[in-house]
Amino acid sequence: MDNAPIHKNADIRKYIEQRGYGCVYLPAYSPELNPIEQFWSACKSKLKREELLQEETMSSRIGDACNKVLLSDLQGFCRYSATRFEDCLSRKPM
Repeated sequence: MDNAPIHKNADIRKYIEQRGYGCVYLPAYSPELNPIEQFWSACKSKLKREELLQEETMSSRIGDACNKVLLSDLQGFCRYSATRFEDCLSRKPM
């Protein structure tokens, strides 16, 4: 979990531990541990920066950029995050 105060609530921790799990708090800012952050970064890099055409909407332009992110990119984001998560669990510097 990230270090948001809501996640450090004693009731939340108890709820998790009652189910046989433990809490691991992630470094304060760690987008490399979250594949969705890498996805949005890739989308933003593919987003056209010109003025919208009359037939375009911001939603359609964002959708076009998202569709340009390949499945292999998504798989790579997940693989990379998994390796960084192992580093985090091992308490290696991020």
